[in-house]
Amino acid sequence: MKGFTLPKYKLSRSQRWVRPLHAYSSMLMLFILLFFTLTGITLNNRQWLPTPQASQEVELALAEKFDGMAFEATNLAAQGQAVWQWLKQHEGLLGGELSVQWFADESLLLLDVKRPGGYTSVEVFPEEQRVWYENQSLGWMAVVNDLHMGRYSGKAWSWFIDVSAVVILFFTLTGFWLVLFHPKRRSRTLMLSGFGTLLMLVLYFWMLS
Repeated sequence: MKGFTLPKYKLSRSQRWVRPLHAYSSMLMLFILLFFTLTGITLNNRQWLPTPQASQEVELALAEKFDGMAFEATNLAAQGQAVWQWLKQHEGLLGGELSVQWFADESLLLLDVKRPGGYTSVEVFPEEQRVWYENQSLGWMAVVNDLHMGRYSGKAWSWFIDVSAVVILFFTLTGFWLVLFHPKRRSRTLMLSGFGTLLMLVLYFWMLS
């Protein structure tokens, strides 16, 4: 007596090339998707953030090469960048997004450097050849939360987030495509997709009520 075998499900032509693309995109995004998933949890639970350590406040003399420098609005960004590069190297500070302000009436140069999970605020008094700065680090959880949101992380990281989102979208749609056209899983797939969508809408409108 011959054994009974279930008929095999045949993949359509489109599914034959969608399946390897789905598998490769999942491997490409494996740890990236884990990163954004876990940081989504920490971002939604900011009460988990540890109490930040006291900020570091330091006062020091301005480098002699800046003695007599006339700060001008037309060249302020470059001048502020030069001061910041000197201070960063001299004090071993981390970089970030730099903004520069010059207050002529007070002879005060302000440098504000923001980065994921921390900042450095600098006050430069050229006439007094004096610099004061405050440096703060908020911990690794603040770093990953800011990276998740793309805050103060630069254009390269911003592009990385955009490309990652596109690949994750591709991975999701190809997975849905593979399951949707499977005869034995079609109804369950549509039911679960509809339930997830309905749950999201119900929670959204419940929040607004």
